[in-house]
Amino acid sequence: MMEAALPNAGYASPQNLLSDGRTIVRVYPEAGRGFKDFSFHALKVAPELQTLFAEGFASATGPSGTRRTIPSAANLFAGISMFVKLMAASPRPPARTADLRPVHLAELRMRHTASAVSALHALRVVLRSNLEVPMPFRNALFAPLPNAGRSTLSVSYTKAEFRSIQRAARSDVRAALQRIRAGEVELSSWRQERGQVSDASDRPGRSSDRGGVLNHLALFGDVPRYTSGASRGHSSVRGATKAFSSLFPTASEVAAMAVLFQCLTGQNLSTICNLTMRYSRADGDWQGETKVLITRGSKPRRGPRKAEMDFSLTSIPAWIEPRPTEDEKDDYVSPFGLYMIAEELCRRARQLASTDALLVGHWNQQRASTTNGLGFRQVTDTSCTSLWKGWTEDGKQQRVDSKRLRRTFLELHQRPVAHTADTLADTYLSRDAGSLDANQRVVQRVLETEVERITSERAALALTQRDVEQAATDANGVAQRFGIPVEKLRPLLDGRLETVATSCIDNRNGPITEPGKPCTASFLLCLGCANARSEPRQVPIQALLRQRLETLRDELPPQRWQQLYGTAAEQLDDLLQQQRAGIAAAASRATDEDAALVDALLGGRLDLR
Repeated sequence: MMEAALPNAGYASPQNLLSDGRTIVRVYPEAGRGFKDFSFHALKVAPELQTLFAEGFASATGPSGTRRTIPSAANLFAGISMFVKLMAASPRPPARTADLRPVHLAELRMRHTASAVSALHALRVVLRSNLEVPMPFRNALFAPLPNAGRSTLSVSYTKAEFRSIQRAARSDVRAALQRIRAGEVELSSWRQERGQVSDASDRPGRSSDRGGVLNHLALFGDVPRYTSGASRGHSSVRGATKAFSSLFPTASEVAAMAVLFQCLTGQNLSTICNLTMRYSRADGDWQGETKVLITRGSKPRRGPRKAEMDFSLTSIPAWIEPRPTEDEKDDYVSPFGLYMIAEELCRRARQLASTDALLVGHWNQQRASTTNGLGFRQVTDTSCTSLWKGWTEDGKQQRVDSKRLRRTFLELHQRPVAHTADTLADTYLSRDAGSLDANQRVVQRVLETEVERITSERAALALTQRDVEQAATDANGVAQRFGIPVEKLRPLLDGRLETVATSCIDNRNGPITEPGKPCTASFLLCLGCANARSEPRQVPIQALLRQRLETLRDELPPQRWQQLYGTAAEQLDDLLQQQRAGIAAAASRATDEDAALVDALLGGRLDLR
């Protein structure tokens, strides 16, 4: 077992609470990529309270805190901001920590919304360890939280909308891949004509033709520039800055890849944006095998022990869909194929950004805000849906909602993705207004099927002793009431139509054989057949059969017994109940011939082989 590496000598945790005339908390995510500043001096509250909240926030988001990601820190800050706005609107806003009163929490508690409850949670986190908070305010803050009102039902995309978004994203990714491959070919040809230029010391920036611009881009991540900072290049390039898109995907195209990933996997957008190039091939890259890779993912909402997870990305098996043709070797329809496309498409941008993140592109308008100063950065879930827009059915572009995309995937596939089956049913499917009608139709169909099953598996109609006596004077009435041809009523009562435990009034129209042919079903199935009728003479053998089935319960596994004899036992119970017969008393009247028939039936000697 390898031991964790210790920091180098002199290492100190980065300072996250900055105070140089402004109160800023800098949050470094646990993943270790970049940081985000949260400005507490901008909160409209007294300076002492700004410091109070900033210190608690810094502790919660620091190395030993519980908020280890940028999104969770942002949620914490949003809760604090909501509370501050409510305090600022009060008649007498507090100016010091000692001025905090339970009344300042009253409106949050009365709102009964998810955002209000989240704000109360945020205050608990940042003020829990501060001993200067007045006790009455602390008691009110840590009192049991109100239940948040159920949010309104969200609507998933229709199948047509989901497909149009997926097609539009795939089209953008395909265009980017074709353009960048063409740029790589152009760069390679230029280098071969002028000799291999792969080292920054070769100073390729002196060349101003298009190939030289591309070569400079590949080596330095920027176009050739004058000392003033203005770009320079050959006039045919139509602006040297446009050459970026020949080797690097744009911010919109990287966002399109993230959206397409969500359409194919159903994962949260934050999980997709945090994918890395660290993976292993589960298929060993063998020829003919379904391609599978396993990579790490993170979902902080699962908690500190379950946030990190492995998940697999597979290709489409050859037996389901043919391999891509020579003209289209790239796989845009499987998670595995898209991962490999993203690896190729973002390769140069990833190297220049010095990151192992999978989805990295060039932000031309945000060069100064990136750590490398060149505009290369990883896409984030907060900016992804604003950078790329999907197409509606009427041909217009609209901002894509990642939550609706995930909900639509779950509705279409009906399986959990990075959550439990209960969460799928209770949080997503049951709260999806778009699937309400479909769910109601499913319930209706299931109920109709169940009614049909119960009807088809009902116990045979039973003639009581009173019915037998009435048949002597009103044969037509009894036959009509029990659906028996009048000419077969007498043979039935005389025992000439018996099938062990019941009688059959039409053995040439059975439920499992073609009409006109003798029925070949097991005599146990007669207990629920529409052609079967029961009469008092058969009560003893029915009771004996029920006893023997109960004996078999001790000899077989419960599931096996239920599969073989569960339905028959229920039907016998119903028949005996209709005859008002006790099982033990009725079985005691069974003859030796009855016992032999039951043994032959349960032993399979009466079935056709």
